[in-house]
Amino acid sequence: MIKRMTMKNNFTRIRSCLILLTTGLALSACTEPDKATTESTKSEVQVASQKKATTSTAETKNDQTANDGIDGPLAFTLNDLAGNEVNAEDYRGKWLVLNYWATWCAPCRDEIPELVKFQNENTHVQILGIAYEDAEVNKLKNFADDFGVNYPLLTIDVYNPPGFAEEGGMGLPTTIVYNPQGMRHKKHMGPIDAAGLLQMIQ
Repeated sequence: MIKRMTMKNNFTRIRSCLILLTTGLALSACTEPDKATTESTKSEVQVASQKKATTSTAETKNDQTANDGIDGPLAFTLNDLAGNEVNAEDYRGKWLVLNYWATWCAPCRDEIPELVKFQNENTHVQILGIAYEDAEVNKLKNFADDFGVNYPLLTIDVYNPPGFAEEGGMGLPTTIVYNPQGMRHKKHMGPIDAAGLLQMIQ
């Protein structure tokens, strides 16, 4: 009887050791990925920081006066589909609407008739469409003709967008309104109609 109890106790101890060993291995397996993830995250942050620094340098070289309209009046110089330079300062004294869109974006296409309607009815406001895609100018021109776009369409380098436009590319379509002084007023993500855009300005 005593021998049986001793064997039972030994078995219990062995089983407990195995459980502890298995638990330890499991914890070790969970810890290692966390460590790898942390190291990967640190590397990604470093790469992102280096990329941001490089981008900022490039933007400074391209446009010394670029501004997003938050810390100061909106400032940029971009080209329209005819190759003409368009400056944000040209629209001081008017409400300015920057609409970020792309030809492949279905909601963007759906809202264009509303933007055209709004532009026709509100001459004190200027819409500027910023094509957030890598597309040939002729393709954009044909698109504008097909949809009867009645406001300027501007192009940017989507692989190295100017700082003020980065936020617009986070989701398409995105519409940002600036007051007559060039300061950012309101932002809307997703398609918008003429009535909704008018409410943003009021």
